[in-house]
Amino acid sequence: MNPINKSIVFLFLLSLTACNIIQKNTTENDQLFFGFYLGMKQQDFFDHCTELNKEQIITQGPGGTTSVEHRIKDKFSSEVSMRFFPTFIDYKIFEMPVTYSFIAWAPWNRQYWAENLLEEILEEYKKDYGEDFKLINHPTQGKVYYKIDGKRRINLFVKDEQFVQAVFTDLEVEKRLKSEYEKSISPDYNQN
Repeated sequence: MNPINKSIVFLFLLSLTACNIIQKNTTENDQLFFGFYLGMKQQDFFDHCTELNKEQIITQGPGGTTSVEHRIKDKFSSEVSMRFFPTFIDYKIFEMPVTYSFIAWAPWNRQYWAENLLEEILEEYKKDYGEDFKLINHPTQGKVYYKIDGKRRINLFVKDEQFVQAVFTDLEVEKRLKSEYEKSISPDYNQN
């Protein structure tokens, strides 16, 4: 094979490899919001929170709770509080529960109840994560919108009268955890 043909073959293989890398990165869909992502290292999460806090994008959640808060002033019919804090497995983000509520929520302000906010949150999620959310009627949670793309699952539902709950989950880690759990509870009949 002459040097020109070798170069052409090399460039062709390089372009195929590059396409596979780009495709893999775009199909993983591990992005959450504000630069957070599934699989993010725990220390990176805290460092990123520090930077977002300096930029006044987020603050510590109310009452000294272990949560981060972001106020959304101009996307919804009224100001909304977004609170979140991840679940870490092996010091990496496995799941990100997020709660939303109208700041003006009160038991007597029915227009600010979670059932109304759910539809507004869903519309924003469709803009941010894609249109193809599906609806299921869960026996205990009621109406649940969900979307699975790559390794990321997003569930969105009314938690109670005040809060809309979103949960971002890394399905690869969830599958591994279920497998480890099933192995831990199944009897080992081959022991001596």
